[in-house]
This record gives sequence, C-alpha cells and structure tokens, in this order.
Amino acid sequence: MDELDITNTQYGALQSSVSAVNTVLPILGGLFIDYFGTNSGSLIATSLIMLGNLIISLSTHTQSFSTMVAGRILYGLGSGTITVVQETILGSWFKGKGLAITIAIQITTSRIASFLSMGTAIPIANRFGFYGAAFWANFVVCALSFGINLVYIGAMRRIRRNTSQNVLDRLRTKHKFNPRLVVFFFGIYWMIIVESFTLGGGWNSFLHINSELVKLRFGVNDAIAAWSASVSQIMPIFLVPFLGWFFDLYGKRTDMLVLSTSTFTISMLLLGFTKANPLIGLVVFSISLALGPLAEITAISLILPSNSLGTGLGIYKSAMNTGSTIVDIVVGVLQDRGSRVLEDSENSYDYVMAFFTAWGAVSTLVAGTIFLVDRFKWSSLLRSNASDRKEAYHVVKAKINRPMLYAAATNWRDYAALWNYIPLIILGCLLVVSWVLFAVKLA
Repeated sequence: MDELDITNTQYGALQSSVSAVNTVLPILGGLFIDYFGTNSGSLIATSLIMLGNLIISLSTHTQSFSTMVAGRILYGLGSGTITVVQETILGSWFKGKGLAITIAIQITTSRIASFLSMGTAIPIANRFGFYGAAFWANFVVCALSFGINLVYIGAMRRIRRNTSQNVLDRLRTKHKFNPRLVVFFFGIYWMIIVESFTLGGGWNSFLHINSELVKLRFGVNDAIAAWSASVSQIMPIFLVPFLGWFFDLYGKRTDMLVLSTSTFTISMLLLGFTKANPLIGLVVFSISLALGPLAEITAISLILPSNSLGTGLGIYKSAMNTGSTIVDIVVGVLQDRGSRVLEDSENSYDYVMAFFTAWGAVSTLVAGTIFLVDRFKWSSLLRSNASDRKEAYHVVKAKINRPMLYAAATNWRDYAALWNYIPLIILGCLLVVSWVLFAVKLA
C-alpha cells in the first residue's frame, strides 16, 4: 500500500476487484462453456489470467493504482471462468465417489499454491530489492499454466477424433443452463447459498488481510508475518483429500459445516482479542477453510438434479464472490477507522476482528439451521453415508426431481409461488450493492 500510496479502503476495493467481476461471471461462464465447450473456455480463461497478471506486474513499475485494478479485473474475469471450466471437466471425466476425491485434490492443489505464494512473496521481493518481483514471479507461473492448457487442448482434440458424436453431444448438453430451474430451487439450497455468502466472504476477505494483521497486532516483521499468515492455508492441504474420502464413507456434511463456522468464529476471537500465539488462531482458521468448501459443494451436488447442478454451483460461487466483495470493502473502511497511532498499531484491527467475529456467529446460526432442516425435512440426506443415502434418496426422490418437472411444464408459472422469487430478488439486490460499493470506494 505504501508503494502505491493508497488507503486501506482503496486496498479493500483493489482486493474486491477480482471478486466483483466474479459475482455474475460463474453463471455466464457456464453458459459460454455450454455453447463453445471447455477447450475454448479454458483458452480464454488462461489468456485473461496471464494478461491480467502481466498488466499487474507492469503497474508495479509505473506505481499506477488504476492500472493495477485493471489488471486485477482481467485476472478476475479469467479466474472466475477457469473454476467453472475445471468443474465441468471433472464432472465429465469422473463419476460418483470419484468426483468428491477429484474436487478434493483440486482444492488441495489450490491451497498448496496459495501457501507457497503467500510464503514466498516477501522473500522474492527482498531478494531482488523490488516489491514488483513477486508479481513477475506470479506472471511466470500463469504463463506456464497457459502452456499446460495448450497441451491439454491438444490432448482433448486427439481424444475427440476417436470419440463418437453421440458421446460428444451428451457432454455438451450435460450442464445446459435452464433459467426456469432456478425459480424452483429448494429452500435448503438457498440456505447453503447464504452460508456461501457469509462464510465464504469471511474466508476470502480474511485471507486478504491476515499477513498485515499478524504484522501489526503481534509486532513481527514482513517476512515472519507472511510465513505466519501462510499457515492459514496448511490444514486444507492435509485435510481436504481425507475429507473427500470421509464424506463418501461417513457423510456428516452438515456436521462439518457447523464445525467449519464454529472454528472460523473461534479463530477470529483468538487472533483479535487474545495474546495467544497467532499460529494457533491461524491453524484453527485453516481447519475452517478445510472443512467448509467441500461440505458445501458436495451438499449442493446431492440436493440438485444433475442437469441443474452447473447452474446451482454457478450461483454458489457468485454468492461467495458477492460476499467477498462486500466484506473486503467493509473491512477496508473499518481498518481506516482503526487506530492510526504507531505505538497503538496492535489495536488497529479491533473493529475488523469484532466484525469478523459477529460475521462468524451469523454463519454458525445459518449452519445450524441447515443441519436441522436436513434432519427433519430431507431425511438426513446430507448427513448420510454412501449406503444410507440410498434410503434417504428414496424418501426425497420426488422432491429432488420436482424442479425439473415444473421447469419443463408449459404452465410452469402456475407452480411458482411468491417465495420462489424472494431468494433471486435478494441475490440480485446484493449483486447491485456489491457493485455500487466497489464503484464508490474505487473512485
């Protein structure tokens, strides 16, 4: 922030530039992939990511805040689409239990990359005597990713030449977007979306400020703060692959979701209001980060019909990015209102941590509601293991298939009650709020 001469509020807007463009992009990206396929989608996404990081790297030489924001937006356009591409590819190549494991591996790989990037950014900058060196290192990694994607596209073209047209047509239409289905999504699904908005927004926003929090509140230098903050990415690396197996064998998704929200809240209390070693709070936070995403994603896959799963996951990611955009900016405002006295720097995050603690409490309340609704309205479908799910599915099968039947009917409006539209209206309002806040704080 010192090199660009910007405030905490502007820094929050800079961080939210990625999540802002991804408030709607996952759904639009799914539409694009349905029309043009994963090859075109992945090529455009990796190109945008590489170009965005190139512009960000160049902005470190000009010290231009607006240029860096432009690069972040381009990067956000690519990163939002590439996630949809990855899940579409995994959904096409893996079935049943294998999908949970592959998603777990995907999340783990992402956390390893985040852990290494957070831990090496300061050493790279110190090694070259220029903070922009870390951004250039990131650009090199993105360029390598673009090259690997070209190899993947070449391999897919060879496979297509040996695949029947019927199979190819099935893969193209598997995740076809049907707007009517959204109207008939279940109440428990929208509760998971609320959880994504609150807990997901809290995760992402905290990851943006945890290094500076450790530095100011616990009085350590930049290098130690960076490595300490990277601890928040450790537990997902080890836990998520195990959880992919655990969910298939034992279920307990709603239990893990409640535990995820609880550990998030506890970690905020430890880091914000105690003098305990920050590594303790960061490890507790990382447990939350490990438990939550896989529980939410696999829960959605169980309650939505397969032909609406792409749409459901797109809304899930949009809600998470909407929450991240709003929370990033709120946190930036609270930081600027905190203590500015150097000697009192350890208290500069008091408002921020109080907000995160309250935010976590709300998430815990939502998770508890999901737990109860699943138990009493969905025959514990989300808590069931692989064998017990058959019985639970038999009980709720008609309910799961109902949205498809309603959406396909010519008189589908007759089946839609007023409450079916309320979640969509609220989500639309939150999207508008996130973009208005982003535009105001960016100005």
